[in-house]
Amino acid sequence: MIDRVHWIDKEKLTKFILNCQDQENGGISDRPDNAVDIYHTYFGVAGLSLMEYPGVKPMDPAYALPLDVVNRIFLRK
Repeated sequence: MIDRVHWIDKEKLTKFILNCQDQENGGISDRPDNAVDIYHTYFGVAGLSLMEYPGVKPMDPAYALPLDVVNRIFLRK
């Protein structure tokens, strides 16, 4: 996907991720109505962040961590 971000339909991907949410208990699954798990929850939120979804902290794509955490780690050196 490097240099191919324009291939992604951000609106459809956002809708898909949000449809995979468990509205009652929280978490994100790999497909709508499947069981949620930590892996898909984490990377679902990371995907929303990289698509600049409102209310989600910016993520560093190389480290898959929030930008403020990455900046704090590297500014301590």
